[in-house]
Amino acid sequence: METKLTHKLGQRLALTPQLTQSLKVLAMNCMELENYLEESIESNPMLEMDPNATTSAAPDTPERALEVSEQEQWKEQGDDRWETMYSASTRDDGFADREQLWAGEEDLGGSLHDQIDRQPMPEIEREIAHALIDSLDDDGYFRNDPAEFAEELKGDIQTDGESVERVLLNVIHQLDPAGLGARDLTECLLLQLDDTSEIDIWVKRLLLHFADSLLATDAELAEKAECDVEIITQARIRMRRLDPFPGHGLRGDNNYFIRPEIIFRRSNDNKIEVDIPGTGWRGISINERWKNHEWKGKDKEFMSQAMKEAKWLLHALDQRSETLMKVAICLAQRQRTFLEYGVLGLKPLTLQDVAEEVGLHESTISRVTNGKYADTPIGMIELRRFFSAGLPTRGGGTISVYRVQQRVKALIDSEPPGRPISDQAIADRLQAEGIEIARRTVAKYREQLGLPPSSQRRRGTKTR
Repeated sequence: METKLTHKLGQRLALTPQLTQSLKVLAMNCMELENYLEESIESNPMLEMDPNATTSAAPDTPERALEVSEQEQWKEQGDDRWETMYSASTRDDGFADREQLWAGEEDLGGSLHDQIDRQPMPEIEREIAHALIDSLDDDGYFRNDPAEFAEELKGDIQTDGESVERVLLNVIHQLDPAGLGARDLTECLLLQLDDTSEIDIWVKRLLLHFADSLLATDAELAEKAECDVEIITQARIRMRRLDPFPGHGLRGDNNYFIRPEIIFRRSNDNKIEVDIPGTGWRGISINERWKNHEWKGKDKEFMSQAMKEAKWLLHALDQRSETLMKVAICLAQRQRTFLEYGVLGLKPLTLQDVAEEVGLHESTISRVTNGKYADTPIGMIELRRFFSAGLPTRGGGTISVYRVQQRVKALIDSEPPGRPISDQAIADRLQAEGIEIARRTVAKYREQLGLPPSSQRRRGTKTR
């Protein structure tokens, strides 16, 4: 055994300081980038910021307007639907550069417990209600089977499945905000409707009887529902204001502010306008006072490096804005129906799809969209919510994952008592309907819906 030196020829990837800084700037959201720029200005004398400048779009960065035909809007089916989007109840018709506050100012969980304590009810029901609040998931849904949940409480509370379900319906479903304790998306939306409102009654009818036709045009849906087109239009507006995730702030998360990276506006001539409000970054630029100054000795070396870093930073900011604009235009084109109709119009779209269209690497698209938000005609939406997967169909198209999940639930709900159907049987049934799906995918969707396997359903533990 000996030690010796050898030469080896090879290639390896090395990140230059410029590339490292560009990737760092690209991955930051508005708030993080603003803090980073302030630190850079304090440490680099070659940078300065105009205190009178704003983060509005620069004169040389015009808004982009896109027009998509109705035929192109409906070429693909949506995916992931309501569950892929933050609440549209934050919708605002104004599009000024503004901050949005997410998460309630007070702990929602604490508020719900207070509401229960203020209501008159038997003490045993109060204890069950408190336990139900603690069992809700982060979206505000009750994903457990009442009978199984009652068994879990047996050590502390003596109850049964019927009592748990009664408290869920009569207490939890009456709490504010509406929609809490729902067992599925449809129930969540129905709980937010008012039976005394004519439009809400129509929305309920559409959700219960015409769910598969909601992506049709207003005229087609009006014909199926036997009503005026104006009623369908108003019903769609009302549906977009329903909150599919009423459990925001349930775990007492700290408040945090959101500033949009991209603004999508819908113009009067059926176009989507795209704006990047952060362009210019409050007038950050090279400090003209020292730009042409002659330095000597160590000062010359320090200021020379500071000038390089300042130029790298300005270049990185330009690249960030350019990349955001490319991605924004692509999203506006590919998800036009999502921007107009909410999650009901969401189409299957992946990071790879966008990367290929704009000519960038998939990892770059991931950096651009991760942790960033867009202001849209339907509210403030996280950029990653524009992306969703779809299942292939025999005809060569795609179908919504949400629709497949609801189909799985419908098949299980309609199975004969004592004769549950297996995951493989469900997969075979869906394949016969033209949906390319494997047994393990059915099992995954069933678990996401909170439904037990066939062996447990056979023993009488079938989930609602």
